[in-house]
Amino acid sequence: MALKATYDIRCSCGAAFRGDICEYVFVDHDPELKDAILSGEFNRVPCPSCGERLSVENRFMYRDEKNRLWVWVCRKDEEPARDTLIGELFEKNTFVDCHFLDDEEAYRKHVVFGRDALLELLWKEDRDLRSEEEKFLKRHSAFWWVGGEGADPGGILFTGKNLRVSMPLRFPEARGIGLSSQKEKVRWLKHYAQGLNVHNPYSSFLDKRLISRWERIREKEPLDRVENGFADFAETWARVKIDAKRFATRYPERYAFFEGLRKRNVSRTVRSLNPGKGSRKSPGRR
Repeated sequence: MALKATYDIRCSCGAAFRGDICEYVFVDHDPELKDAILSGEFNRVPCPSCGERLSVENRFMYRDEKNRLWVWVCRKDEEPARDTLIGELFEKNTFVDCHFLDDEEAYRKHVVFGRDALLELLWKEDRDLRSEEEKFLKRHSAFWWVGGEGADPGGILFTGKNLRVSMPLRFPEARGIGLSSQKEKVRWLKHYAQGLNVHNPYSSFLDKRLISRWERIREKEPLDRVENGFADFAETWARVKIDAKRFATRYPERYAFFEGLRKRNVSRTVRSLNPGKGSRKSPGRR
């Protein structure tokens, strides 16, 4: 049931070639394509010249009959035109040729931008996916890395049964934390990765009670310019590790909350992918 179109593709080695790329995925009929989306292998084609596997970002439709999901997945660079695209793709009834949907109004319709946004949506809307993947995510090791000079700070990778998802590491934004040396920066990123390991949108080790308490504390003692609750948690974790005394003075309730997490069992280890860094224990095993 998948539909493909031929695209012109150019590799970083300079080679230009044509490849077949999926534009319509009906996961009930092609579950292997869902697995490819989860693993990050979807619409990846090998360069015939150098062999590099290239990820081609294109607009495609994701249809899930079981969960009644109808999702247009657009390129990330299309997000500024969100309002226009929603009208174009849904209000004007733009469908993939020969795949009109029966009982259209019964579907939950979404427009997302990029694979990460699609995964976030599926994690909320596909209960079977979440129940199956979460236990593997909590058991498998996570891997963090630091970017090179002039690159993004780095990231952390979580792997489940089929799911592979990475989240970015971030430096603090001018809040009295000096990170002048590379050693200080790496130390900060390690602690930030440990914070994401404990609390992230795909496999948090906080229960509903603790998450609710954390959100109340965030409102009472906000960090400037940190709107995302998971990034906020990771930055707070790193700040407590870097300068606990100063942080406790300014954010006493945040500090008390994190002190209460010392005995929290976190089964997932965090390992470094940086040369010479070796393995890292899970922050829940202090």
